[in-house]
Amino acid sequence: MAKKKRKMGNIYGIVFLIISVFLIYTLIAKVQHIQAEKVTYQKLVVQENELKKEKAKLAKEVDSLNDSDYVVRYARSHYIFSKNGEEVIILPENK
Repeated sequence: MAKKKRKMGNIYGIVFLIISVFLIYTLIAKVQHIQAEKVTYQKLVVQENELKKEKAKLAKEVDSLNDSDYVVRYARSHYIFSKNGEEVIILPENK
């Protein structure tokens, strides 16, 4: 009878040990997964901030392009747009 109890105690001990190892492994895997997700989240926050800045810049550019005076100045400076009777002379830039 004592041998049976001892044998059952050893079996229970092994089962509890296996369950404990499995739970610890699962816990470690979850912690690593959470850390990886935090890194991904931080990268996405940085990307979001960059995109917000770009959106604000583009919105400002859209507002500028809705202004006809700005469009004329932009066309004159970038696309050699001239008024009637004007001649355009491009001078080299000084460095």
